[in-house]
Amino acid sequence: MTKWQAGRLITCLLILMTSLPSAWATSNDTPGTDGPSLEETLAFIKDTWEACATMHSGLQRMIAKDGSLWHMDRMAKVDVVVMPPSALKIITRLNELRKLSGIFGIQSPAEKIQEFDLNALSPKVSPEREGEDINLYGIRLRCARGACVTEWLASLAIPGKPMHELKTGKAAVTSLDELVYEDRAPKDKPGEKKGEVYIPVCDMASLESLSKAFHHAISKVDGKKPLF
Repeated sequence: MTKWQAGRLITCLLILMTSLPSAWATSNDTPGTDGPSLEETLAFIKDTWEACATMHSGLQRMIAKDGSLWHMDRMAKVDVVVMPPSALKIITRLNELRKLSGIFGIQSPAEKIQEFDLNALSPKVSPEREGEDINLYGIRLRCARGACVTEWLASLAIPGKPMHELKTGKAAVTSLDELVYEDRAPKDKPGEKKGEVYIPVCDMASLESLSKAFHHAISKVDGKKPLF
């Protein structure tokens, strides 16, 4: 081996030795599995809402945009049905009792069914809190373009109680399970197509976890960004 060949070999070895650590670090920094699988993420979303059980905000003081003072008491129960490979059905039983200055009250118990496919949503997920120091949380998901959420809605009633008493808050709702359909179940009514879905969440910790989980799941199925 000539001196020129030996020198060239040493140079090649030095280049190889210095390039290997950086290449190894790059391969390690890029996770091969890209986080939890879609199935695991959907199961986490379902389990998180099941852990919330029935949400009860308690009496919350709220100031409306016109400056009027309202008090709100919200009850909600969310059930999640996973429809493989990437669709969800959200069933929400909800009752909001609002009182204006403690005198005039309104409430409208309802059951809402929302169906959507994750691959039609925008990865931009909005965790929402209705005002400061208020125990009312929710998550908002938006379609990438057009309307991709089908929503059914049905009014609920307390058996044997006049609707006037229920809507004015004279007949207090103590349990969402005591309510029955006023007319017919949401699935028996025509569904409305919407461009977004809003779902109540029980607390701040669950809100943050669900926001990250939805962002990951939507990205996993290649959710598209909005056109505008």
